[in-house]
Amino acid sequence: MSEYRDAAGALGAFELSYRFTTAGALRTTLSQLPGVEFDSAPTSLWFTARNRFRFKDVAYQISIPFENIRIAPAEAGAVYPETEELLRMLAESLMPRWQSRQRSRYLGG
Repeated sequence: MSEYRDAAGALGAFELSYRFTTAGALRTTLSQLPGVEFDSAPTSLWFTARNRFRFKDVAYQISIPFENIRIAPAEAGAVYPETEELLRMLAESLMPRWQSRQRSRYLGG
């Protein structure tokens, strides 16, 4: 996980590694968090255009600029305190899955 903070230390955006999750799994997890609403409903399980969502009335965007999945405010350069809470909620939800996936790599699974 990578965090992008401003000079004052406020979280502006964060990225999640493809080693631990996929964009589809991330969207599914986000849709299950309280307070998250996607701008569009999926037309199928493989629908990937659901890249904008709102959390506590703040618009966010999912992008894949390189090999990681980035979550950032839709407004370029914006920094919101809600981003810290979103990151915490995602980490709490995804961490058990990441730990299981990492353990299975060491155990040959």
